[in-house]
Amino acid sequence: MKKKIVIIGGGLAGSLLCNELVKNHNVTLLEIGGRNSLQFPKIHFINKRLAEVNTFCFGGGGTTNLWHNGLIPIRGEDIINSEFREVLADARSFMDQTASALFFGKKSYTAEHQELVAKVNLLSHTFTSFPHGIDCLLYPKKFKSLTVSNAVEGIYDVENIEFKCDETGVKTVNYTVNGQKRFTDCDIVIISAGTMGTPKILQKLITAKGATFEKLGVGFIDHPMGFVGKVKFKKEVSSAIKKFTSCDQGDYVSQNAVRIKSVCGNYTACAYFRPALTMDNSLAVYKYKSALGASNGMARFKNIFSLKLFHPDIVAEIFAHLFGVTLPSRTYNILFIAEQKRGLNRVYYDGDQLMVDWAISPEEIKMYRGMLKSLKKMLINLAEEININTEINEDWLWSQAHHSCTTPLGDSENDLVDKDLKLKFLDNVFVCDGSVVQEHSYANTGLTIGQLAFRLAERINNAC
Repeated sequence: MKKKIVIIGGGLAGSLLCNELVKNHNVTLLEIGGRNSLQFPKIHFINKRLAEVNTFCFGGGGTTNLWHNGLIPIRGEDIINSEFREVLADARSFMDQTASALFFGKKSYTAEHQELVAKVNLLSHTFTSFPHGIDCLLYPKKFKSLTVSNAVEGIYDVENIEFKCDETGVKTVNYTVNGQKRFTDCDIVIISAGTMGTPKILQKLITAKGATFEKLGVGFIDHPMGFVGKVKFKKEVSSAIKKFTSCDQGDYVSQNAVRIKSVCGNYTACAYFRPALTMDNSLAVYKYKSALGASNGMARFKNIFSLKLFHPDIVAEIFAHLFGVTLPSRTYNILFIAEQKRGLNRVYYDGDQLMVDWAISPEEIKMYRGMLKSLKKMLINLAEEININTEINEDWLWSQAHHSCTTPLGDSENDLVDKDLKLKFLDNVFVCDGSVVQEHSYANTGLTIGQLAFRLAERINNAC
């Protein structure tokens, strides 16, 4: 029996859910941004800025308009939260389906990733032994932003979303488009407004039910990321290192990273090696490099007009990314991707003003310093020269734009959604986006968000 399904948010999760559910149901998409244009919301940062460039947006396709489509699983072995680890394990069967929808051309992403990880780990054993192994981030060479099927009733530039509820669920979604009030009756509502947007939508639902929930938006995590130094490898291992750091597999490229565990074992980070020409460990150059790589459009055009563009390390990066050419060198940048666990960071709204209270705690900095010292020990026998800042502070780290964990998930009374992604106090409302990702080690979150979307779509189809 066909259901009337309203999906709020047309980003990665929302687009995949729309395209999957419209095969069996009547689907309406409500998107705050435009169909063919992007909006970058203004953010008031309480503490640390996320980055110097926009890390998310509204509009058709959401942040898939900004990302580089890196596909990597979150490993269950790295997850402390038992309930989320269970959800991840259950969503694993949707990995190939997700990768295909995200433009991975091979038949089985799972098999390809496992084979490549085994191959790269075997290669690393020819010159050293990294105690926690290697992981591989796969980038399809051809990809684009996600679009929604024409079979979906897509409504864009939506404002003032409100809900009419009865005792068990949402019956009607009210909203405004171009100053006109409209409504859509529904059997099921899926909130996919993203880590930043979903708390605002959920707050309206909580208010509509006359309830309170203090933990909404609390626990916000990202990947603190930064270039932390350089390494010049010995001549005898340089050829193997070059093969190890990056693998061109035809229709995709793999960037490979050394896994790093904290002494307590609860945190997992990783380090990628990127081509460089100097051993200069300049924070200003690193920040410029990240701004140049993460920006697009006019922002990237403006970044080009800087003398830093001609720094040898920037030139090496440009050749590697634009032309696929690695300049001859035994020197590499070290790109460190750190993990955050759920804490007191939060996202909330003051009226319509988005407030982001993000910081990297002193305890986390201490953890990261220990990991960098461990990495330095791993490299000592391979390197002719090492220049790593093992005493970094938060200035060296910024957002990798993998915003997560603003909707608590689990079995306790302090959690807002259950392991089926259903809102606990309403029978027909689900949440599916980065906000329900409770931990992410060092992994890009796109593949996991897609797996959760397909898992939810299958459960809705099976229940109808």
